Amino acid sequence: TTTTTTTSTSTSSPLIEIIHLHDCLRGALRDLENDVTLLSKNACDSLHDDIGNLREHERRVDARFKVIWSVFRAHSAAEDEFIWPALKEKLGAAGMCRLANGGGGDCCGGGGGGGSKKVHCHEGGGIGQEEYEEDHADEERMFLEMDSLLSQMRARLNNSKKRKMASGGDDACRQCPMCDLSKTLKNHTANLSHHLFEHLKKEEVQCMPLVEKHLTRQEIYDLVGNIMGKRSSSIMTQILTMAVQNLSPVEREDMVRSMKQAMVGTFFESWLSSSGCWGDVEATKPPPPPAEESEARHEMTSSGSAPGCGSSEAPSDISQAELEKLIRSVAANPNLTALQKSTTIQGLRDSVWKSGKKKRGAQQMEMCIDSASSASSVSSRRACVERGIREMRTTPPSAYYKVRDGQTELVWSSNSPLKFPSSNETIPKFSSSELALTHHDGATGAVLGCPHYARSNKLRHPASGRLYTCRLCCEQDRENPLKDKDSPLDRYAVTEVLCMRCNTLQPASAHCIHPSCPAQGKPFASHYCGICNFYDDDATKKIYHCPFCNVCRSGLGLGIDYRHCMRCNACVSLSDSYHTCIPQSLQGNCPICHDSMFESTEPLRGLKCGHVMHLSCFSLYIRGQAYTCPLCKKSVDDMKDYFSVLDAALRMQPMPEGYSKLVSNIYCQDCGKYGKVKYHFVGCKCSYCGSYNTREIERSEDDH
Repeated sequence: TTTTTTTSTSTSSPLIEIIHLHDCLRGALRDLENDVTLLSKNACDSLHDDIGNLREHERRVDARFKVIWSVFRAHSAAEDEFIWPALKEKLGAAGMCRLANGGGGDCCGGGGGGGSKKVHCHEGGGIGQEEYEEDHADEERMFLEMDSLLSQMRARLNNSKKRKMASGGDDACRQCPMCDLSKTLKNHTANLSHHLFEHLKKEEVQCMPLVEKHLTRQEIYDLVGNIMGKRSSSIMTQILTMAVQNLSPVEREDMVRSMKQAMVGTFFESWLSSSGCWGDVEATKPPPPPAEESEARHEMTSSGSAPGCGSSEAPSDISQAELEKLIRSVAANPNLTALQKSTTIQGLRDSVWKSGKKKRGAQQMEMCIDSASSASSVSSRRACVERGIREMRTTPPSAYYKVRDGQTELVWSSNSPLKFPSSNETIPKFSSSELALTHHDGATGAVLGCPHYARSNKLRHPASGRLYTCRLCCEQDRENPLKDKDSPLDRYAVTEVLCMRCNTLQPASAHCIHPSCPAQGKPFASHYCGICNFYDDDATKKIYHCPFCNVCRSGLGLGIDYRHCMRCNACVSLSDSYHTCIPQSLQGNCPICHDSMFESTEPLRGLKCGHVMHLSCFSLYIRGQAYTCPLCKKSVDDMKDYFSVLDAALRMQPMPEGYSKLVSNIYCQDCGKYGKVKYHFVGCKCSYCGSYNTREIERSEDDH
């Protein structure tokens, strides 16, 4: 028997998201019980003739169980980490003690002399955090036991075929262990469901009315935002999938509306529409999030060549041996950085591809000039010459795959020259430089990619159709005055990629789909994000996709080593216990270099006041003996050690007698308080917080 939501929470309550999550968990638990019942029936009725059917049932049960486990674990952690601490902060320790004792007495008050006994809300009106923490520990133990039972069943199913072949046939006694195990699993599932149902009901009867009573509406929205800030992209996808399976359309809309209200100012709606886990979302979309890859830690130059190393363009008639000699000399140059070497060598390799194009362009330019020699207009000749020297996009890919009616089909292949596309389709063509191989390690040429990322594919620009290895390569070409201007590459709009191993143009995916590709199904990169079309083959990086930033970021994931601050709209390290919230702190520009920070691929440095700047800019800034934020003038970090040095300087250098009676009216830029202190030329120390980050407003003589 199951129960629906028992709380009186209305659909306009900020807690409606949690209420509907409870309904999702109830529906998923009911489905799990049905699946386990069917698995137990098949395990006991059959003589293992259909092992494949049992394996399919076991996989379905295991998949549903793992989803429920992960979602419930995140839900329980939210209670322990956010809900109860919020109530403690609001009510204080004494108020929580009164709640734990049913509204009267204190924590140490009498309970009859026979030891303290926890009082349940439905028994005597009491409520305690320890009771919920014990429930969470019991639930985790029950989840682990069920996971062990499923592992045992999976192992027996995998070995059943070998046992059958060894015994020469089915034996009824061999069926008994599997049947007994399935019955044990069924009973354990029933106990787990009953326990979780009771726990969810207790939350709705005890905890949630308490939250609504003592917390304001905005505080509840902030609480829900903090809870969701530790939910990873996979957890959010699982929750929304459960909502589609178990909630009515109206309830789903209420749930999503509550999520959006708690995450206002983030890019959650953009993720919701691009992830595909919610279908069509009727909402006003926020401005498209900037294409950021914060895991990149490379500095870019504004041109294609490395600064200070000369031109990377090789002569057009250079031989392969000479090219290799140039590459070895660049790689051995101790005066160049690794990035400069990589960029220069990549330019040398690219020049070889361009040499043939230049020869063909020169021939076409001569023909164009001859044909235009009779024209009296000089401007027409000049335009013709300019068209001739531009890159010729005449080379098709080796193969071209396209999606038709939901199916990926081969449109054209160079191996089948007699097969032509239909009249309403054209084969994209590219220049030789676009099809040229690019390498992540320019010195050796062993790793495909670019100076920014290791990957074996290129992105096709959704607007111009040109090929770029990554978004940053497109930005470099945009800043190069010698190349055609292209619009910024929107990674979210990329639909096609080119495999650099076989030159096949195909729909964006994790690996090449061409059957003759030398990669043989190997992924383009070890990390692939289908939402922002991000590829990176650096195995040392840990990358996750934040559903609220809607970008891939460096780290293990939300709830593991990062959380998303809804007010700042930024991922914050869990180790940062002194985080200061400033709304949309990353949406502005760096106060030093004035470049966008949300789009930046450089690491950022958060200040004590909450403002942010590039780490490289911060290093240059403090090198000039500046220790205050350039925006709010508060100290950028904990300055106790520095202030203690100033204390010693004041003690060693007392003011002369003529200045001993001077006092200063100061304003402390750290604590924001005014005060009157003795004047000293080294500095004026705040009498409230001990900071020397003060501003002198007025100076006068002390009359006393």
